[in-house]
Amino acid sequence: MKEVSRKAIIVFCLPQFAVGLFTAMLNNYLIYFYQPTAASGLPTLITQGYVFLGLLTVIGLIKAIGHVVDAVSDPLVASLSDKCKNKSGRRIPFMKWFAVPFALSALLIFWSPSQNPIFNNIWLAVFIWAYYIFYTLYMIPHSALLPEMVRDEGKLVDSYTWNSLFFVVGSMLGYATTAIVAVMKSAGLTPIMAWRMTFLCFTVIGAVLLLIPAFVIKEKEYVSSVRPTTPLMQSLKHAFSNKYFRLVTLGQLFEGTGMSFFQACILYYITELMGIPEEKAIIIMATSIVGSLILYPFINKWSKKSGKRVPMIVGCAVFTVAEFLICFVDVFPKEHALLVAVLFALFVSLPFAVLNILPGSMMADVIRYDTVKTGVNQEGTFAAARSFVTKLGTSIAMMIVPSLVAVGAVTGESVGQKGLLLTAIVGGVFTLGAVIVFAVYREKDVLSVIRGAEKGQKK
Repeated sequence: MKEVSRKAIIVFCLPQFAVGLFTAMLNNYLIYFYQPTAASGLPTLITQGYVFLGLLTVIGLIKAIGHVVDAVSDPLVASLSDKCKNKSGRRIPFMKWFAVPFALSALLIFWSPSQNPIFNNIWLAVFIWAYYIFYTLYMIPHSALLPEMVRDEGKLVDSYTWNSLFFVVGSMLGYATTAIVAVMKSAGLTPIMAWRMTFLCFTVIGAVLLLIPAFVIKEKEYVSSVRPTTPLMQSLKHAFSNKYFRLVTLGQLFEGTGMSFFQACILYYITELMGIPEEKAIIIMATSIVGSLILYPFINKWSKKSGKRVPMIVGCAVFTVAEFLICFVDVFPKEHALLVAVLFALFVSLPFAVLNILPGSMMADVIRYDTVKTGVNQEGTFAAARSFVTKLGTSIAMMIVPSLVAVGAVTGESVGQKGLLLTAIVGGVFTLGAVIVFAVYREKDVLSVIRGAEKGQKK
């Protein structure tokens, strides 16, 4: 098989820019858009308040059902991809077919056309669920192909660094949403059209970047796979029978859930708790992103020297402290709120860098360990199981956050200060759980098996 070049890796990682954009749209702005504050100028498009069992909002209920959609689609797509016999390969055909639907569904989530809340509830549900399905149909094959193409351990870390770099830069553009929205408002657009036109621009960019590797990368040049013949449920059972996979997946579930709480509420923290105007949010978000990018080379070298486990523990521990610090923003004088927010953004740069680069690389180690042990390539199944669990974390956050932020809200508002503080506490508890799980993970055992196999191949 052809050795993968750096250029091919960079091209292959381009979709992560699109994923960063779409993730920012959904994780950072979905609740803000559909559960708006009075200052935002956005209309109330969907039914507000608790609509199910006195606990869940409309968004929370839709996310809960979306979790079921995830549960079904992830393993099914993984199995289809693992066993695909297309002449172009097992992964690339899925990426060609579903790039545009993936991007378009992200946009249509925010484009409910009616003034009727009931119709908009249905619209929101349909396109959030569609987004989950098309995300799975594109990203499960994409995630499975990277560890198949890149076999060298050091180069694999570099690959996930590029992957993360594109994701973060995409997220950075996503974080600039409020600034772009402000420009569009000043050009005469209404608040809702300013938000929608911003997301339209993101969608076009994202669709192009999703399509490029699907038509440029020739999968067959890099990969010669042994297709699994076991049934789907047996493959999933095999994945979860791997103790290292269970530990890493549980740790990533906890840290992903904690991060999702933070991302879903960051704009609320900035505007409601710190009293900083919406259009200045980009300063804080850009600071954290630039700070994390500066740390990328350090994290890359650190993980190659000590493994991924120690940086993951440190990153999750710092992020836990950051979540709990949000509860004390009232201690600082409001006139220095922007300075405090910028310092906080610098503080979270380290966990942002660690948690953007290393989870995928750590999971790739576990998948390769299993391939060495079994002789069968089941990257798709492992990617699906991991994707399902990490999306479960996001779903948990998006299901709970709308209910929590409404705690303590005054009449006529959908956001309360007490609720925002609760989201920070709960998010911190989840990342603390990740610290404990990663402390138990025996990374040396996994890497010794992989390195032993690599030495055998060289001989």
